[in-house]
Amino acid sequence: MTAAQHDVRVYQSTEVHDSHTLHFQIMHLQDSLFAWAGADSSSPSNPSQQHHQPHQDADAPRSLAPPTGNLTGLAVAMPTRYESAAISTVLLPVAADDPNERIAKRLATKHAMQVFVALDLPLANVEVLRIAERRLAVLTKEVLGN
Repeated sequence: MTAAQHDVRVYQSTEVHDSHTLHFQIMHLQDSLFAWAGADSSSPSNPSQQHHQPHQDADAPRSLAPPTGNLTGLAVAMPTRYESAAISTVLLPVAADDPNERIAKRLATKHAMQVFVALDLPLANVEVLRIAERRLAVLTKEVLGN
């Protein structure tokens, strides 16, 4: 009998969608996933920030700052044999309708495993949240090989 393998595999991705630079990190643990998504601090995630940034030439090279994410919100979800949908809870709440919990629940239900989700994204920007949720679903599927 061999000992159980306890590898932690980390997958990272940085993508630019329109004017938003999004960073993703997925840690595949033994029986669970930890997914994090964050927006680049130089992305105009907040309309009021757009007016305070100096104008840049469109042809000038754009430097991508490394992500310096925060763990401001965290949720976990896991499947159960008693319900078809995963059960979930918010560990670090950020809003009444927490997108961390919603995404964790969807991913845990789809992949039948425990999933932690932490988003460091502007909650007021629905477009960025939708993009991040779709990309997390695709990246999670790629990581798990489903």
